[in-house]
Amino acid sequence: MVDEGQGRALIEARRGGRDPAAVAAKLVFPNDPMTITSGLAAFCCRAATEPLPAAVVERARLCLADHLHAALRGARTETGLRVLRYLAPQAPAAESMALLLGAAATVFEIDDVHQDTSMHPGSVVVAAALAGLAEAPVPGSQLLAAIAVGYEVAIRVSIAAGERHYQYFHATATCGTIAAAAVAAVVFGLDEEQTAHALGLAATSASGLWEGINDEAVGVKHLHSGFAAERGIRAAKFARLGLRAARRSIEGERGFLTALAGPQGDGQAGGAAARDILLAGLGERWMILRNIYKRYPFCLACFEPLEGIRQIIAAGRRPADEVRSVLLELYPRSASIVAQPDPQDQLQAKFSATFAVALVLAGHDPEDVTLPEEWLADPAVRRWYPHIRVVGEPAVPRRHARVTVRWRDGGEQCADRLLRNLGAAEVWARFAGVCRQFGGHGADQLEAAVAESAELKDTTGLCTLVRAAVGM
Repeated sequence: MVDEGQGRALIEARRGGRDPAAVAAKLVFPNDPMTITSGLAAFCCRAATEPLPAAVVERARLCLADHLHAALRGARTETGLRVLRYLAPQAPAAESMALLLGAAATVFEIDDVHQDTSMHPGSVVVAAALAGLAEAPVPGSQLLAAIAVGYEVAIRVSIAAGERHYQYFHATATCGTIAAAAVAAVVFGLDEEQTAHALGLAATSASGLWEGINDEAVGVKHLHSGFAAERGIRAAKFARLGLRAARRSIEGERGFLTALAGPQGDGQAGGAAARDILLAGLGERWMILRNIYKRYPFCLACFEPLEGIRQIIAAGRRPADEVRSVLLELYPRSASIVAQPDPQDQLQAKFSATFAVALVLAGHDPEDVTLPEEWLADPAVRRWYPHIRVVGEPAVPRRHARVTVRWRDGGEQCADRLLRNLGAAEVWARFAGVCRQFGGHGADQLEAAVAESAELKDTTGLCTLVRAAVGM
């Protein structure tokens, strides 16, 4: 309902030639620092107009390159081609591009992750940022600001939602939708009130279930990122048109956190803990600086087992044939995700610690992004399956894995090695390689445009190169 004062404001807006819808949007959210939504909106607008720290700009540029490496590879797979067949020529350019980039980036499980949560921020955040350029070719500095903002919102919302949320919902899809709206708000130049509405609209449209997405429905997992990026773009567009959202969509009694994380446990919806996670230090400590660029084309829970077995084999200087058995003890939630004992296709294989470790024992390179399909049927790989056991162990902390190799001579060797993040030079080299492989005649231009993205005055050319490279 619009009260008398608000009605007068709308009438004056019409008389003054202003858009009544935009004025209506501003009437719903007074500048109320008490809502998480308005606090996040204020941060988005500040970050869009104030200079970012140099380290944040550089990291956003690296995230752009890392995302495109994954998306250019994934666009030519069955998932990418399905999305392209689905997209109608008359579909809105930004939403179509968001859907394709988001879905394609996840196919090879090589898209980035984060130190503090289990979501894949880049597959949604960078997809939404690049897609927004199709309708708003902003300067490169604004593009990178949108990416930095998106990572901040994505990671903070995911941490606030907590592990109970991740038990049932795919955080990349749910929390990613809110982040994508923040990204689109920056790219489209929404003001603070419109941005708050965009975040609220995204919160009410967020979805994505865990059921089967690491097994029989891995293709659905790919679409989760595309859907999230697409919904975020749409939320920002509706907010720009004046559609209003609930002012406490994120933390309200029936809002995002309460509904999807639960009123108890680590998702304390409106409590001080959630408020602190979501709002404290915004613009001072940047989540994007704790990003992980993946070395292996597997679920992240396979990384520590891979590091452990590689360390043991290298240090032992003994042939793999002398291994009798391998025990992989993981954080229980991680073990449940990668416990697939006999993957039947390349998609399931990415969620199989057994397959990952068997590759090493068979002498294959687990860093090969494509994971050749013939490896699944390779007897040298499959012979190891009965000798590798994956178990959940409560004593093993998150992001750790205790790898125990028992040798045929009765000896035993253990390792607990943390994952190795790709360095910046490795990310750039990998991106350059995929540009040469899939960039066509525009390969050099695409590589240069991303490398120089912070200095671009107009991103029309970058958007055109990306669309061509992914087949749009």
